[in-house]
Amino acid sequence: MSRIAKSEVNAAFEWAAAQIMEAGGRDKITSRAEIRRKIAELTGAERDLVDFFYRFIVRQDGNPSERVDRGDIEKALVAAREQLVAAFDTNDNGLSADEVAKMPPLGRLAVKVARHRQRSGEELANHFEALAFNLVFDDYGTELTNEHFLSFHAPAQLETLTAQSFIATLGLNPDDPTQRIARIEPAADFFRRLVDHHTPGQTAQAVALAQAMQSTLADLQVYIVGADPEGGPVHPVYIVGLAPDGSLAGLRARVRWS
Repeated sequence: MSRIAKSEVNAAFEWAAAQIMEAGGRDKITSRAEIRRKIAELTGAERDLVDFFYRFIVRQDGNPSERVDRGDIEKALVAAREQLVAAFDTNDNGLSADEVAKMPPLGRLAVKVARHRQRSGEELANHFEALAFNLVFDDYGTELTNEHFLSFHAPAQLETLTAQSFIATLGLNPDDPTQRIARIEPAADFFRRLVDHHTPGQTAQAVALAQAMQSTLADLQVYIVGADPEGGPVHPVYIVGLAPDGSLAGLRARVRWS
């Protein structure tokens, strides 16, 4: 299973906090009876997260009345972010499977809910294509004009995306010049040029695409496939990264080199 960003796990805690506040009704003070009614509306890990996060809030100040207000909830959220999430992301690059395994049960439950609430890699790829609508791929000295981006998704269960795992996932044969990787570049460099290439009216769209892909995909890179010149004139280009579900997701286009 791929790494999961701290922000995703924090968002799961924030969702649970919102459920607890909503259960309190107009006075915004939530009792044990109101929580019981709320969790009766939920199922699975989401039900358990709301239930156990409520208990976590009550324990924070040893609250004998088991009635919690917005202040109690916000204080517990700070504690959860620091003690149950950030403390286990030791290298600040998202939570790995090993790091998640070391978390206390409430933290692991939040991770489970976060993964359940994430978009799949295929959904993300379709979203990126929609964001790229009307943007033109014009980079790497391509001779093609009016080349647009299409979605790309490849099912997988990867922990990290490397050149080797990219080749294996796509089933490429490095001995075939048409399937050999010709170039790899950090996506951040590509996105800077993409923004600069477009008119002021499209700059915001290009920025939004870059932000969406960089915030949801790990190990985001640009891969150009096909050796030059023996791989032929037209080469597929993949702007891809690792989706939360471990699959490859992103965009694809083509370059032409004569």
